[in-house]
Amino acid sequence: MSVHYTEDFKKEVVKAYMAGDKSIPQIAVEFNVAKSSVSKWVNEYKEECLYTTSTTAESNEAKEISFLMKKIKRLLS
Repeated sequence: MSVHYTEDFKKEVVKAYMAGDKSIPQIAVEFNVAKSSVSKWVNEYKEECLYTTSTTAESNEAKEISFLMKKIKRLLS
C-alpha cells in the first residue's frame, strides 16, 4: 500500500534538499521517505518552476532557485 504525502510535506522535503546542505539520501533518511520519492519531488518542483508565470515576486524566487540549482550541481560534482 502506498503512502500519500501532503503537498506541504513534499515542499518541506524539497526545501530541505534545495538548501544544499544535504544529499538526497540524507534527506530521505531525515524525513523517512524513499530516495526515489525525494528525487521525484525535486524534479517535479524544478519542472513546475520552469513553467511558472513571472511576477516580480516569482521572478525573484526563480532567480534564487536558479542560483540554488547551480549550487547543488556544484556540490554534487
